[in-house]
Amino acid sequence: MEWLEMHNVEYGECIVLGGHHNDLLMVDCGSTNRKIREGEIDFRSYVDPALLNRYDGFSNRAFLLTHYHRDHLCGMREILEKRPGWFSTCYLPCTPADENGKALLLDFSLIAYAFMTRRTGYGQVNTAAVKIFFQTMRALLGGKLYALGEGDRFLFDDVEYEVLWPKRIGFVFEEAFQEISEELNVMLSSPFLPDCVRDFADLKEDFCKAYLEMCDHSPVREADVAHTTAILNRIDDLIPILQKQPVALDICEYLEKPLVREAYSEQINAAGIIFQNVRKHQATCDDILMTGDAPAEVIDSILDFLYSDYYILKAPHHGMESGWSTHFLELNPAHILISNGESPAGGKISPKYAELSGVKHCTNCSACAWYQTTGCSCNRVSTCYDQERPGLALRCPGNQKGFGGERHLPCGIYVIGPSALRGCLCD
Repeated sequence: MEWLEMHNVEYGECIVLGGHHNDLLMVDCGSTNRKIREGEIDFRSYVDPALLNRYDGFSNRAFLLTHYHRDHLCGMREILEKRPGWFSTCYLPCTPADENGKALLLDFSLIAYAFMTRRTGYGQVNTAAVKIFFQTMRALLGGKLYALGEGDRFLFDDVEYEVLWPKRIGFVFEEAFQEISEELNVMLSSPFLPDCVRDFADLKEDFCKAYLEMCDHSPVREADVAHTTAILNRIDDLIPILQKQPVALDICEYLEKPLVREAYSEQINAAGIIFQNVRKHQATCDDILMTGDAPAEVIDSILDFLYSDYYILKAPHHGMESGWSTHFLELNPAHILISNGESPAGGKISPKYAELSGVKHCTNCSACAWYQTTGCSCNRVSTCYDQERPGLALRCPGNQKGFGGERHLPCGIYVIGPSALRGCLCD
């Protein structure tokens, strides 16, 4: 990795790793905000043309989606729809299954997909996983598509990366979510239900089985995507009838419960991709831990696979308290990436990140408790060891007036917004 650029998309995420061979890896691209306050630009207009134009000249572009939430994927969908073939490779998270082989997240998604006439709370009742393999395969125009899970590896810029999470089989779903899944399937199992509902229940099982098998192949095979899509097409034919059944009202009412939506949303976060580089010998500037929106419990469960130090740590879940792990203090990251912004759906950046000695790179300070209390960037008292002479981060060329945005900063990390490219000072 030669450089890293993190885009200010408000409450969302878009991080781009640049290689030495005119290649790039974009990790997530989405936002809950329709408008980016910096520059007062519509998010979709920022993606196209600004984002696409910035990286048009690269010969090999890959995309990795950590999990299926709007604030990580809506920009990806925009690119796939408007510029088919722009990405040559895409990596998507596999759907995890429990010890009995039940894909509870996918099962929930398919029920919501079939019965909800209106996808309210897009970020929480998100059914993107149902169709995304078909949509992505079609937009790649012959490119490679991979479903990633624990133990899988991929190459970027001659560096090997390993997926630490999620487990494919034996994934432990939260007890509350297991109960929700069971309740939904009880609603669909009454012997007094009409044939169309029983047909849906059977097709749902077939779809989940085919989906799991599709994710088992690397790369994903077009024939498997076609088979899974054919089953989904049969479900689509049933939907107009299903939504007229009395049980549909019961299911929709249940899905709309705040506790159900929250449990589903949190389970999607907990099933997201976490990956790091494979360290061959000593520590290098390629040492990076990308965490998606993983909750602290997931971070704690993979401690045995983590290094004792990192060059870059991506703060999980937009730097909020829900993703903070006390073990971050032991990882000694030289640089911490925090992508957050102003949004009713979001939360504040945990002040605990300011306690880390590494340099923080934040997209903006509107959700930062430290900034709101002190009125300045926490990096004004941070030491940067990437400079020729280690010293205060505020002496970095990227934090000086007149910085033109060229990719020559000592750390190689840049925060980009619609109006400017800057270093690590958020104020």
